Amino acid sequence: MFLSQLESDLYQIQSYSIDHQAPIFLTFYPVTNKYVAKTEARQTIVSRELPAAIQVASSNSLEDITFYPDGNTNQFGRVNFKMGDVTMYLMFQIGQGRFYVQEY
Repeated sequence: MFLSQLESDLYQIQSYSIDHQAPIFLTFYPVTNKYVAKTEARQTIVSRELPAAIQVASSNSLEDITFYPDGNTNQFGRVNFKMGDVTMYLMFQIGQGRFYVQEY
């Protein structure tokens, strides 16, 4: 459920950026265990608290990422999530704003 919601939110953020021709800034907050996407004018597009069983790991190569109006992102890297002994990660790839979520 969490992974599908995360993917859905990311597609919504990317689509909003393309449709409105404006960058969207996505930030992951390990301390408060949520992620928030905002416009340059600080308008919130998505704000999602993670389920209690899932934690944003504090050791991530990304804490924030920008979606540009052409669909691309400003960087690549990984955001880790922990659910008990299970680690899930969100990987942003180089070029074309591609991403995927995986459990390992």
